[in-house]
Amino acid sequence: MLGNYRFQEAADDIRGTHLYGLQDQKLGKIEDVIFDHTTGNVRYVVVDTGGWLSTKEFIVPADRLQASIEHKGDFSSDLTKKQVETFPP
Repeated sequence: MLGNYRFQEAADDIRGTHLYGLQDQKLGKIEDVIFDHTTGNVRYVVVDTGGWLSTKEFIVPADRLQASIEHKGDFSSDLTKKQVETFPP
């Protein structure tokens, strides 16, 4: 996990972006990323599906995400919120 790690200027930090699912449903906010230390590839993202006063974080495989066409700077997936909440917390 990256925790408080800060990327160099050349890399984009996706933490803080939002994830949208099927039918443009907002699934949550990307809180952190988990990467393979040997390759540097992002393996999972930690998505917070909770609301304003609650936190519910789940680990979503990074290969389920792509850049969102409708929401510039955010991501989309073929998942529903219910599916995301079945992934490991």
